Amino acid sequence: MRVAAFFVILLCSITTLSVAASNGTGGHECAPLVPPGIPGSPAPAPAAPGIIVINEVLLVPHSTWNCSETGSYFSTTDAWIELYNTQNQAFNLYAAHALIDSGPNTNTYSFSFGAAIAAHGYLVVFPRTSSAFASSETATLRLVIPNVVVDQVTVPPLGPDQSYTRTSDGASSWEITSTPTIDASNTSLQVTPTAIISSTGPGGTGGTRTTSGSFNGDHKVLIDGVQPQWNRLQFPLSTPTPAINTAPTTLSSTPSPANSGLDLTRHIVLTALVIALALTLFWCWKLFKKA
Repeated sequence: MRVAAFFVILLCSITTLSVAASNGTGGHECAPLVPPGIPGSPAPAPAAPGIIVINEVLLVPHSTWNCSETGSYFSTTDAWIELYNTQNQAFNLYAAHALIDSGPNTNTYSFSFGAAIAAHGYLVVFPRTSSAFASSETATLRLVIPNVVVDQVTVPPLGPDQSYTRTSDGASSWEITSTPTIDASNTSLQVTPTAIISSTGPGGTGGTRTTSGSFNGDHKVLIDGVQPQWNRLQFPLSTPTPAINTAPTTLSSTPSPANSGLDLTRHIVLTALVIALALTLFWCWKLFKKA
């Protein structure tokens, strides 16, 4: 009975932890609904492209991304847009009358009072919390600072909890990822391109070498080395090969009497141990049954 009760308690604990995990943030960070303030008096964000950019977008939430919620998620409160400041000074987006829309003459999202972004920092907004803003799961998003579109991105179809993100903060290339980095750097998503180096030289035909260390897909080379030209390689001088006795060796497959006696002893000992183990388990079972 005690053993059964122990397993029941263990199963209940595992179930509770699983439910808690599924109702939580999904093992990732979240961002506050109201952006934190920036010390001092940041200047209004300039109406110039390339200074503040749209850095990452998640439009199909399937877990809690909004820190103000607990154990739930909604498409209207957990879809988010992350901005990145490429400059060495902070900027005030509210004072600049910045807004986010989906194109000309569309509904807009206006930044809350005091919304600012730190130098080389991030600002996450949840635009669908505003009844004045509406966008589909596939949308064009624009960051507009009065009458000037400073950044724009067209988001492709995304799966649950996938984001469309720059491969690094402020980079010109984008990708879809299943590991969004809300309110954090995209550096972990950066993929270093493989350098292609030609090893063809005079006197022979070479192949291409990549920094992954493969040569023509067949031969390994140094990662940071230089593939030498074949006509400059120094080959070892031929030396006489000593004769090797290739006469087959006859092995007897008949075990010696000494080995046979030793194997029989081992079998007897192992059999005795198995019987002793079975009797011990049976005794333990009887003891727990009485308890």
